Amino acid sequence: MNSCGTRIFPFHCSSAGYEEEMKRGVLTFLTRLSPRYGPHYGIAAQGYVRGLGLIFVLSFWSFAAQAAPLSGGRGLIPTAPHAFLLAVCGLGVLSGLFMLYGFLPWFSTLTATASYAVLLLVAGFWLHLPGDLLLLEMAFPALLLVPVFRKTYPSLSDMSSRLTGIIWINLLLCKLLLGSGIGQLLSQDSSWKDSTALYRFFETQSLPSVPGWYLHHLPATLLEYGVWGLVFIEIMLPMYVLFPRTYRNILAGGATLVSIILLVTGHQGFLPLQIILLAFTLVDDVSWRLVLPAQYGPRASTTFYHPPLGSKAFLAVLIPILLFQSLVFYPLPGERFLASFRLSNRYMLFREVPDRRMELSLQGSMDGKQWIEYRFHMKPTDPRSLPNMSILHHPRFDQRFVELGSLVASDAGSPVQPPLWLLNLITKLFDGDPIVQTLFPVNPFPAQPPRFLRLVAYEYRFADPVTRRENGVWWIREPKGLYGPVFSRENPRPRSSGPPGV
Repeated sequence: MNSCGTRIFPFHCSSAGYEEEMKRGVLTFLTRLSPRYGPHYGIAAQGYVRGLGLIFVLSFWSFAAQAAPLSGGRGLIPTAPHAFLLAVCGLGVLSGLFMLYGFLPWFSTLTATASYAVLLLVAGFWLHLPGDLLLLEMAFPALLLVPVFRKTYPSLSDMSSRLTGIIWINLLLCKLLLGSGIGQLLSQDSSWKDSTALYRFFETQSLPSVPGWYLHHLPATLLEYGVWGLVFIEIMLPMYVLFPRTYRNILAGGATLVSIILLVTGHQGFLPLQIILLAFTLVDDVSWRLVLPAQYGPRASTTFYHPPLGSKAFLAVLIPILLFQSLVFYPLPGERFLASFRLSNRYMLFREVPDRRMELSLQGSMDGKQWIEYRFHMKPTDPRSLPNMSILHHPRFDQRFVELGSLVASDAGSPVQPPLWLLNLITKLFDGDPIVQTLFPVNPFPAQPPRFLRLVAYEYRFADPVTRRENGVWWIREPKGLYGPVFSRENPRPRSSGPPGV
């Protein structure tokens, strides 16, 4: 309660003009930097830094579990010693835990950001998803939310007026949504024009899950409405960042809804968690006091924010740049240089939705006649298996294999040239390398390595509910031929020519 007997207003009510403006809801984007009043973002600021620490912990921990077979000295794309990768990941996990707990939060954020930047430079081949690039961009505004020389987090009221970082984060969310929505509207993909994008997406996304199968079989009309709703959220709702808090809360709810759907229907890395965290910063302390019990809500702040001239100048430069990146699809001067260090990125999520799902099945044999299929952790292989959702780990190897299948579908008829990492995988499987074997849940050749390996292309589609109930399968798959030659232990890298058999 404040002096006016209400929990809604966070300031003293001595100014009748302020009360009138609050009643009319005139808290626009520009007045958020006014020295006269808020809004205040104590919960948003502290929650963002803590949440970012959690995502850092998950990202570093997940990659550390795969570092040796992927980028270590004996990995598929060796870029650094395994010990170095573990040291970087360990430092990142420790820094993320400090951010989460609140020990030296500014220096912990800086250390986690620097560690992740190093990891992107060293292992960028595997850390290439939009969420991987977005995480580094999300870390920089967090440095503006915490005082530098503080051993622990200050109180929520002391953190409530750090609006420069909050506005930067809000604009980053708008850039992500607007860039994706405009990219989908301008795409040559017909699925966005005929409103079948969601129907195709649930089936052809990289690593689908069980809930995605159920949503894929929703009525077609409902999925069409879903496409229109998604485009509305991506194109229209970002404008709400300019309006009073009710509209900003609607934007936060819309972005969170999209993230939850992505989270439960497939595996997009840590991107859904990142979008939820970005949306979290749109909700100010007044909104939290409306929904939280009085003893848990943030205390009303009586401090006035006087933004320094440097903050205003910084935002005056940053806002046009982020809007330009959202609306215009050619680079600014110097943008390519920054992008080479993953410091400036453009996001056009799901601009192209494949019309069919092609998967490569890795098979081994001892005699060239009886073939045994390698199973993957999350990539579709066995028609009877479909993984549940997972938010704690992202299998980078599975992701690359799925993307290779998508290239096969889009480049059918082109000459086959297996990528280097795949050739290295074949060689190491013939050698029986135990480090590479950890990429698979089960080794189908435990006694000795296979003598022959091949890649078979299959077209996958979701089984209909009747087939699912009668046969117990999630997928119907149809063989389309071999991808490349048959590899042998004596000749693990034969020359391949001609089009693939798909």
